[in-house]
Amino acid sequence: GIGLAARNLPGVDVVEVHGLNADLLAPGTHPGRLVLWTKSAIDRLGAEELFL
Repeated sequence: GIGLAARNLPGVDVVEVHGLNADLLAPGTHPGRLVLWTKSAIDRLGAEELFL
């Protein structure tokens, strides 16, 4: 899937939705990291009420 392909790209981090944290989304407290979401990740955020 997309995770396996993206892991081979330098500078790209692949993280499952339950492994997200503020440091991954804003490293060094600087916001602005580009994030690509899959539909299933967004669905899981809602279904499991993560990050509310």
